[in-house]
Amino acid sequence: MSNHHVDPDDTDLTFALQIAGAELADTPPAPDSPLGQLRLFAAARPGVKLEADHVRQAIDGSLGKLPQNDL
Repeated sequence: MSNHHVDPDDTDLTFALQIAGAELADTPPAPDSPLGQLRLFAAARPGVKLEADHVRQAIDGSLGKLPQNDL
């Protein structure tokens, strides 16, 4: 997922991210991170719509490890 549409010199965005305690990444997330797991899960299952339960499973580390109705 590219951030090519985001101006890296956008000081308003940079400030907002600093306030939120975040930063804009220019590389993909680590595969073992929750976001990385969601990306891998979605890429392997293009017909599955990601929902809140998928996010919860990614956060607790069980995404793709438990039986899924949508697999």
